[in-house]
Amino acid sequence: MRHFLFEFITGGGLSGQPLSDALIGEGEIMLQTLLNELSELEMSEISLSRDSRLDLIDREVKQYVIAEAIEEKLPEFLKKSDVSWLIAPETDNCLIRSAELFIKHGNIFIGSSPEAIKIATSKYLTNKKLAEAGIKVVATQWLNEAILESEKAWVVKPDDGVGGEGTRLINNKNDLSKLINEKVSENLIVQPYIEGKHMSMSLLVFNDDVQILACNKQYIDEKNDSIKLVAIGVNECLSFKDEMLKLAKDIVSIISGFAGYIGVDLMQVNNKLYVLEINPRFTTAYAGISESIKCNVTAKILETFLNKKLPNIDLDSAKPVRINV
Repeated sequence: MRHFLFEFITGGGLSGQPLSDALIGEGEIMLQTLLNELSELEMSEISLSRDSRLDLIDREVKQYVIAEAIEEKLPEFLKKSDVSWLIAPETDNCLIRSAELFIKHGNIFIGSSPEAIKIATSKYLTNKKLAEAGIKVVATQWLNEAILESEKAWVVKPDDGVGGEGTRLINNKNDLSKLINEKVSENLIVQPYIEGKHMSMSLLVFNDDVQILACNKQYIDEKNDSIKLVAIGVNECLSFKDEMLKLAKDIVSIISGFAGYIGVDLMQVNNKLYVLEINPRFTTAYAGISESIKCNVTAKILETFLNKKLPNIDLDSAKPVRINV
């Protein structure tokens, strides 16, 4: 079976543009995990694209070196594959545009529908859609709207940002007013800062059904005016498995079209889970799941799309695994 892997950051998606060291690091973690686990499967022929500014992967896989815009070359790579795997950020609609190309030119696309991606790409739209359905969310509004009430501080971030890039912690109401008046961007949202435990859940979704892959703790570093994810404790929050599964089922019943691996960022406040955002793609936590649950999770994802139904995932013997970002 021929597999094509496209990790947007390291695979040439930013040819002609600056490369972010932070996003390269996270991209490499997810790409190497996918590559390692696919390599364990027999009869797998793997190809991938690689930004010409980065070293080639030290493996016997076919690598397309990309030094210019990749969009014109992707259809050719996709048509040569049986299964295509996409890892891309939501920023500037990169994920949705790539997914549309993969669906149009590929065979089996491991990913969600463009419609589901469009909603999840926007933290604002996701927040409003879930809130209307009664899901607990952290209040979210556009930065240029009236100032939200907050007991401590405010978090300002890009509506379609990933990896915490561009996220700012504003401790002073006057500073927030100044930022609003500067009209720095129309793509910024603001949320009240909430004291609580940062978590995430890793899901396997297909045909509006869902399995929990991992219940994770997020380790956050707050320095000056920045908020940064520094590590993920994969399956460190298994005591919340039942609550997370119920929440996951509610989410996929509200937003149809999710498929494959999905990450959901959460806040746990007073033993209640609040949704921060939905990532319709692989997240860094993916890199620790197979070790945690003692099985090849990539094989389980592939099995889902080939058999068109979810496999059984047993978390009873899962162990915590720490992933440093």
